[in-house]
Amino acid sequence: MRTNGSLHLTQGPGRGYGLAYAPFGATGERPGLRFDDARDLERFLAGPLRLPRREILEALRALDRHGRYVIHEIWLSPDEVTALA
Repeated sequence: MRTNGSLHLTQGPGRGYGLAYAPFGATGERPGLRFDDARDLERFLAGPLRLPRREILEALRALDRHGRYVIHEIWLSPDEVTALA
């Protein structure tokens, strides 16, 4: 069974990036992953999460402009959710 949630992306100091997945209805802070640069983040979004190129480019532009981006409607299996924790 796959779980619907949102993916929260942030750009931290020094151009590092953070990623956290939150299933809909969940409360509290979620642990996530860290990426050293945009290329690593882009590879992860295209690989394990299988996001379309258009969505990835939109996320990277928003991160550059605003420092954060949310992707709604991410469907993950329990194993994929565990890998993001």
